[in-house]
Amino acid sequence: MQKVKILVIAPYEGMTEIFENISKNREDIELTIQTGDLNTGRKIVENLAHKNYDVIISRGGTAELIRSSVEIPVVDISISGYDILRSIKMAESYSGKLVIAGFSGITKQARVLCDLLQYDINIITFTSEDGALAALRQARSNGASLVLCDMTGANYAKILNMNSILITSGTESINDAINEAKKIVHSSNHVHKQKNLFQSLLTDEDREFLIYDPAGSLWFSSFSIDGMNVSLMNVVQTYLKAFLKVPNQSVARQIRDKVYTFTCRHLYIDEQKYTAIIINQKPALFTEDDIGITIYNKPDSDSANFSSFFGGSNKIGITAHIIEEYSKSYLPVLITGEDGTGKDKVASLMYENGPYSTSPFYVIDCKFISERKWNHIMNNENSPLADVHSTIYIKNICMLSHSQLEKLFHYMDHTDLVKRNRMIFSLLITNEISPEATAMKSHLEKRLSCLTLNLLPLRERSDDIPSITALYLHKLNVSLGKQIIGLEAEAMELFTAFPWTHNLDQLQHVLKELAVVTKTPYITYNDVKYFLDQETPKIPSLPSSDFDLTQTLDEINYQIILTVLAEEHENKEKTANRLGISRSTLWRILKTHNGI
Repeated sequence: MQKVKILVIAPYEGMTEIFENISKNREDIELTIQTGDLNTGRKIVENLAHKNYDVIISRGGTAELIRSSVEIPVVDISISGYDILRSIKMAESYSGKLVIAGFSGITKQARVLCDLLQYDINIITFTSEDGALAALRQARSNGASLVLCDMTGANYAKILNMNSILITSGTESINDAINEAKKIVHSSNHVHKQKNLFQSLLTDEDREFLIYDPAGSLWFSSFSIDGMNVSLMNVVQTYLKAFLKVPNQSVARQIRDKVYTFTCRHLYIDEQKYTAIIINQKPALFTEDDIGITIYNKPDSDSANFSSFFGGSNKIGITAHIIEEYSKSYLPVLITGEDGTGKDKVASLMYENGPYSTSPFYVIDCKFISERKWNHIMNNENSPLADVHSTIYIKNICMLSHSQLEKLFHYMDHTDLVKRNRMIFSLLITNEISPEATAMKSHLEKRLSCLTLNLLPLRERSDDIPSITALYLHKLNVSLGKQIIGLEAEAMELFTAFPWTHNLDQLQHVLKELAVVTKTPYITYNDVKYFLDQETPKIPSLPSSDFDLTQTLDEINYQIILTVLAEEHENKEKTANRLGISRSTLWRILKTHNGI
């Protein structure tokens, strides 16, 4: 026989003991017993109601408050005439004036009893917890010194230094309440069977399921009482406000060795909106701290609009318009540009304003993907590439080898990746565009029909530098608590004339340094000159005897590369950055001269 699952909120400890004794002798019920009066009892219920109880039992004002807070049936433990009579008999030997006080569940019975037995006792009915104290204070001013009452009256009588006798519920009344609770549940047995069946279907799958009520309180949970995962619930709380507001959105988070996807739906019952959150899990491809694959979600974003990075009324104004229009499309996009031109920022803006912004944003940085990792991404069913309606940003695609690229294109051709997800690629362009980069760009544009967005370097849009500087200084003023108005005229001339090798990233870095040291309304020429001097690349001074100037220019360049490579301890990435060329160009030059 299915046990009736009952949550008991006992207003006083003595009632808890009676329930515990009754439950020992009954196999038809499963009791969870908590002690709490009025608002304390209501808060207990609000925290436990999602544990799928069939019915709640409480008494008096506590039962009334609980009934107004939850949709689960609430059975009130009635106060019998015998319970009240027992308290009156106990008070007969008391010499002072007494009153009977409590919520209507007590006072209705008391009036009937006093009328029948012709007791001349003043009866006070509480309509709210706030009014109870004032009512007892008035009774005390009228000469009463003893109160026969419920738990609320006893608490306030103690505050007023009045004596009290608590009208307790006997075993008979409590048994009656349990039997009444069973009747209510059995009368809707068909509905409860359906509820248990659906609950079983939801909780038996490899996922968790949460439902929040319109006020944002947890109403249903598939988590077991002892097995609630704190990490998952913390993630849900992080995104709950967004879930309650926007339906049909998903966020993904990696926790240790698993990736969890949280998807929300809005359900309407009796014109009330409930929010269901489904939590699915799958094994993570790499460790949590691996920087090869990163997961972002729109609710995490604190980004401003396009103007923060791409502001200006000159050339960049067209770029901002293109970014905005490209964001609306489902087509793949190729973003090209030099180091620091904001390719990552553009990709995130396209995600946040794109068609799949309510799903996760996966960033795969090819710079940190080995051959083994790449094969794992291509072949594992838990790869982001196997997702549907997500945005996938393959960053630094020029760092992939020819074989890795072929695997990617083969995968896209045979899995409809571009149709299932929004694909964004970025390609680093250097001063010397390598044949490999040119071929890759052409391949992406022709084979995938990529929309192409080329981000101009700062040196080609120096007219925009004053606007970008003003916008970024405003953000620095807010974050650093400064009141900097701008740059001196001569200082701004230095800014606009500077080559900005690393573009926006470098400009923002220098501005932050200047903002930190500036204590005047305007950033001075001397400060700007000092920090820009620190940014100027130091070209190694090499004795002329190290070079045979009778060689060709190509051979002299090769000797310079070898010299810088030696100074950088054979670190090809640092060497390429220092020389202002790409790693693929460096690799090609070395391969050519070594006859590889």
